[in-house]
Amino acid sequence: MSYAELIEKRLLTLPVAKQAEVFDFVEFLASRDQSERGEEHTLAKSPLADMMRNPLQVTNFTPLNRDEANAR
Repeated sequence: MSYAELIEKRLLTLPVAKQAEVFDFVEFLASRDQSERGEEHTLAKSPLADMMRNPLQVTNFTPLNRDEANAR
């Protein structure tokens, strides 16, 4: 049985919040591995850039103007 299979089997027994922690750790390891291999990390390739290029659309949303925001 491979490590991936062992991890998956054990992961399925954990609560969702703990599964999210494991995923975050795996993402950290993957990004560290990329940087150790010398792959270039730029802001243009980041998840933040993706969110800025494709912002969430909220129906019936009206932003506050400056006066309304300051009144809060």
